Amino acid sequence: MTTNTTATLTETIDAPPATVAADLADPMNHPFWATEFFAGPAADRGDGTVAVQIPMMGGSARMRVDADIDRGIIDLYLAPGDAPFGEPLPVRLVPNGEGVDVLWTLGRPEGVPDPAWEDGLRSMQRELANLKARHENN
Repeated sequence: MTTNTTATLTETIDAPPATVAADLADPMNHPFWATEFFAGPAADRGDGTVAVQIPMMGGSARMRVDADIDRGIIDLYLAPGDAPFGEPLPVRLVPNGEGVDVLWTLGRPEGVPDPAWEDGLRSMQRELANLKARHENN
């Protein structure tokens, strides 16, 4: 049996959990706060997926989200071009007082060197700070 390296990043957001969950469940919203990962807005493809530009995936990609907003379960799926979707990127929302803790788990792709993995984790933490600002500065 083998396992892969993962890291779970956390951000506490002082906003209603349902509001944050609804935002994360809509893939059209992600490019507004995940500005290091996405290059430009998302476009609805009309098939339950959105077209996005993700430079680290070679440019054109697709994204879909499976969500149970009431339970705070968000699974994101990405695919380059028309390739099959990969494993989900799990996001979990845990109520914290009147706010929410966002737990975002990233898997380290095979062959990614330590410096690139560490840079990616720092970038994702900045993206989560953007999500926090999006909800707390309204």
